Amino acid sequence: MKERITDKKWFVYALVPLCALCWGFSYLGITVTLKSLEPIQLLAMRWTVSALIFLLLAACRVIKIQYKGKDIKLVLTVGILQPCIYSIFETVGVKLTTTSESSIFIATIPLMVLIIGSVILHKKNSRITILAIIMAFAGVVICVAFSPNFSIGGKGLGYLILFCAVLTGAFYTYSSSKAAEQFDAVEVTFSISVMGGIFFNCVSFAMGYGLSGYRACLTDIKLLIGVLFLGICCSCLCYLIFNFVLGKLPTAIGTNLVTNSTTAVGVISGCVFAGDPFGWYTVAGVALTITGVCLSSLGNKELTEPAAEADAGPMAEIAEGK
Repeated sequence: MKERITDKKWFVYALVPLCALCWGFSYLGITVTLKSLEPIQLLAMRWTVSALIFLLLAACRVIKIQYKGKDIKLVLTVGILQPCIYSIFETVGVKLTTTSESSIFIATIPLMVLIIGSVILHKKNSRITILAIIMAFAGVVICVAFSPNFSIGGKGLGYLILFCAVLTGAFYTYSSSKAAEQFDAVEVTFSISVMGGIFFNCVSFAMGYGLSGYRACLTDIKLLIGVLFLGICCSCLCYLIFNFVLGKLPTAIGTNLVTNSTTAVGVISGCVFAGDPFGWYTVAGVALTITGVCLSSLGNKELTEPAAEADAGPMAEIAEGK
């Protein structure tokens, strides 16, 4: 049987920079859009865009969504954890602390994945994998902790909420990896997009925002572009790639590759486009993070057997130009 392109290692690793590039620039997109929108409005519009894209593709039969005979609780769990619970913890946590503090917390998700896998799920990780994740996290700490803007001024409640975000993010990665045993990446991302769109719009309406955010986009082209970028690239495309990677690579390695690559891109884009501080700590931190990300691939000698045998579904058709 001819091997699909989506089962090849190079294809899986080639998708990571694309995901990191979009998510890395999402910080700029969020900064621009939050000047005109409240966080819950942005979340509602961002996930609505993603949901509408998937619903349109499904209606036109460009993608096939098949839940029959599969355990629907798996994708429901994934959707509840991310974006519903995680996004709330992250947004509130960032608001109660500082940007630098929240960056460090969020960057610990790969470490939390490693800890949960080792302690709770009794998964074995190579020494190279453990070293790679620690190096990548250390690079993030150097970038943030030595920056002139770094401060320790957050409240205990903010730290607790950010810790909950990290914990939720780690469980999401394992839930997505588990769901990949029965669902392809398109089906998982379709589910979380629709759930996210419904959930955040309900919350937004309950908070009294109504359609004000959508009306604002009709009069502000910069705002509209920002929302479309976050919805199409960061919610639709990036989560499709992330869920695909989690279905193909060991969870700890996949999370480390995507999360810390994103952080590196975010730091660089902040320095280049947003005027963030730049110094030796930026160079050293990004270099250490990239080294850790590269080492991750060495800790994974071959794709996990169940994932490699799984049908990539629509991802394979898209990649092969069908």
